[in-house]
Amino acid sequence: MLIVAAFALPAVLAVLMQTRWFHWEPSVTRNRGDLIKPVLPLTADAASSALFANGTRWSVLVRFPEPCAAECERRLTLLSHVREAQGKEMERVQMVAWTGVAPTPPWLPWQPAGHAALELAPGEAALVDPLGNAMLRYSAKADPTDVRKDLAHLLRWSKVGNE
Repeated sequence: MLIVAAFALPAVLAVLMQTRWFHWEPSVTRNRGDLIKPVLPLTADAASSALFANGTRWSVLVRFPEPCAAECERRLTLLSHVREAQGKEMERVQMVAWTGVAPTPPWLPWQPAGHAALELAPGEAALVDPLGNAMLRYSAKADPTDVRKDLAHLLRWSKVGNE
């Protein structure tokens, strides 16, 4: 009886935790970036659709500040290594960056009906899924390791972009 109870008890608790009488939701999430609610599609035109909504690659979108001081350069160098740090999943990741000098990319001013536009300050980064949706935002002061860890977690559990 003890062996049966040891195996049945976790299953019973899991079912009870998902019922309408006792629905448990964690108070803390595992993501290190700020969740963009609702996710913002970055497919304003054919060029941005081809870049972001390619169905195979996750994108790390980084806005380079102009000018970039020594600490900024160090952080951007670390961000540039996020793709290589994914190991065998490296081919599922692409880095997308622009400077403040270049013309404003088409996905920044675009606003879908009822949604806010994605606006990244210089030095900020965002994770974009293979369907072209901006999901997580990272401040200019965020540790690049946080981006790497969130991306690794998404690559591990998501089948989107897995060929």
